[in-house]
Amino acid sequence: MTLQAQIAGLEGRLVDYLTDTGYNDLPASAVEYCKLLVLDSLGVALAGHNAPGCAAVAALVGSWGTVSGGSTVLLHGFKTSPPLAALANSTLMHALDFDDTLDSSALHTFVSVLPAALATAEAEGAVDGKKFIAALVLGTDIIGRISFAIQRPLSWIRSSTCGSFGAATAAAKILGLDRDGIANSLGIVYSQTSGNAQGLVEGKLVKRMQPGFASRAGVTAAFLARAGITGSREFLTGKYGYYNLYEAGEYEAEPVTAGLGTHQTIMDLSIKPYPSCRMTHASIDAALQLRAKISGHTDDIEVVQVMASKMVTEMVGKPFVLGSDPQVDAQFSIPYSVSAALLRGDVFLPDFTTAAITEKQVMRLAGRVQVTEEPRMPAKDLMYSHMRIVMKDGRTHEVTVKVPLGNPANPISAERCRGKFLKCVAASGVEFGECALRELLDMIAHLEDVKDVSRLVTLMCADQPAKARSQAAE
Repeated sequence: MTLQAQIAGLEGRLVDYLTDTGYNDLPASAVEYCKLLVLDSLGVALAGHNAPGCAAVAALVGSWGTVSGGSTVLLHGFKTSPPLAALANSTLMHALDFDDTLDSSALHTFVSVLPAALATAEAEGAVDGKKFIAALVLGTDIIGRISFAIQRPLSWIRSSTCGSFGAATAAAKILGLDRDGIANSLGIVYSQTSGNAQGLVEGKLVKRMQPGFASRAGVTAAFLARAGITGSREFLTGKYGYYNLYEAGEYEAEPVTAGLGTHQTIMDLSIKPYPSCRMTHASIDAALQLRAKISGHTDDIEVVQVMASKMVTEMVGKPFVLGSDPQVDAQFSIPYSVSAALLRGDVFLPDFTTAAITEKQVMRLAGRVQVTEEPRMPAKDLMYSHMRIVMKDGRTHEVTVKVPLGNPANPISAERCRGKFLKCVAASGVEFGECALRELLDMIAHLEDVKDVSRLVTLMCADQPAKARSQAAE
């Protein structure tokens, strides 16, 4: 039986698209936004390397050995197998929940795709910037398109379940696999797909590793496909395919291929202004807007009433209670993040230290924040928040946010994104020489001209002497 006969329908259209599309088929807007997202992702990795759990993951994968021809764990400088490097680097990028989101699907993309592409490119060697960009754009596009079909409320961590297909796509494109190889990569990665939401609802550190598991699986799948291993063909629509097994058959196929080849879903991604779950951002925006109206008199607040969608209310609207991981608790809490915004006038990395989270004033105010469901909103909506502050003297202040900051409909400028990167560098405590930092920024800005993207990895290992970094980049 021919491959054409084996893979048709929805899966066949996607595989055809991935096979036939390269850098020269991408619009300039997608290329430029891709570079901005690379900058953003590497910045949050820098800021996240000291976050709880990251050092433990890096040490563990490092203990499993340096591999000849392997891939580097960012900031640490040692090599391990490409799948494990992807896992560790994804954990760094997602540790602060500060990476991009696809708001319409409530998922993250680059945190699965970029680590997979970096690890595969370094192991393969001499991968140029154009191939790298194409792999990132296509991997992101597949994540978005697969997610658009889903009709159910959040039940799985789709950054992981959908992300695994994107990671496999990126790795397969880096390896230059043909149509058969790409199809097998996607089928193989489906056999590894995971991403349940239990760690999220319990506030456990493993939640921030879910995209890393997807990234690791994607790299493994692509290398297995190149080695001749075959994967399932109906990985999306088969009897036990992704949509039927993971999403109970509740999907619409049409959005998956709508605009295929003419619209890249990378253009739908949001860059996050606050290092917390995206479901908290509309409420943070609302709090910052109302802060001026109460003139900083937070002690005079009787109650803060927030209305949001069913998903947002269930996932991040519970009363703020500290568990075993205060940082995770705070990142996934509207009561905490709104209180931080009202008290401090911004929400950034220092607000998620244990000292800031447990401050008595913010804890008291968080106890006055009530989040309830707005039944008229779509269950999965994370862009809407209506906030009403009631003061002790009876005065009220209200605002409605329909599009949170960072969404393409309310975008962050390239300059602000660069500023976020530099603030992440400063918060990381990593010693970057001025020349190395300037070279890294210039390289990302001109990524399409880079002859070997392994130079990015070299520059992101700041614990090496600057001279060694420069020599390795030549």
